Amino acid sequence: LIAFDNAFAEEHAEEALKHANDAANAPGDSRAIREHAAEALKHIDSAKEANAHRPEVIQHLERGEAELKDAIEHASHYNATSASDTASGAKAHLERAHDAADTPPAASPAAPPAER
Repeated sequence: LIAFDNAFAEEHAEEALKHANDAANAPGDSRAIREHAAEALKHIDSAKEANAHRPEVIQHLERGEAELKDAIEHASHYNATSASDTASGAKAHLERAHDAADTPPAASPAAPPAER
């Protein structure tokens, strides 16, 4: 079950990153930025849910989510330059989330030996 959860989380995080990358690589095309950013957002909640136990991953997913929403807002007003910039910011945060998810969680400190 854990392997399935990890695969599920990874799939959604990768789809969000793929679409954020596509949005960031569409400078000057407000429509494409808006569409790819919207597709990326569809995967964020599932990625957050699957990584709920990983605060660093969640932090970057939430920052990426905010940037994607800003990219959509800018693209909706045909401000392709700002939309592209914020899509690039979203991509950077989603890359960091992906990297953090690939890093094993820190082991909890060992309990001190019991005194006799």
